[in-house]
Amino acid sequence: MSSSSRTILLVEDDFVLRASLAELFASQGYSVECAAHGLEAFHRLNTASVKPSVIVLDLMMPYMDGLEFRALQKALPSVADIPVVVITANGKSAVEAEQMDVKETFYKPVNTWRLLETVRSLAVSARS
Repeated sequence: MSSSSRTILLVEDDFVLRASLAELFASQGYSVECAAHGLEAFHRLNTASVKPSVIVLDLMMPYMDGLEFRALQKALPSVADIPVVVITANGKSAVEAEQMDVKETFYKPVNTWRLLETVRSLAVSARS
């Protein structure tokens, strides 16, 4: 799993936030796969030759929201154990996220350095 320990699946419908987070992660040496909504992310997750070590997931998105994506992810044994970090603007969604078995929840605007530290920690754990 060594190559996947530097791969992040970033799922965020806000283009500006998605681009800035992707740039931040890439500047730290991560390979970043981006998706604009849960449906696209689920497709990428199922077709990727290298599975990500961490998924950074927005909750409120079109087509398939983060809650639906996480439920499908957890139902597939091949990807169920990939840790998820949630980013959300909605406090109600954050309460729901706690019931989704996620590693951490961040509120928008995101503290990017804390997010980076969380991802770094989870990626290191994935190598173990």
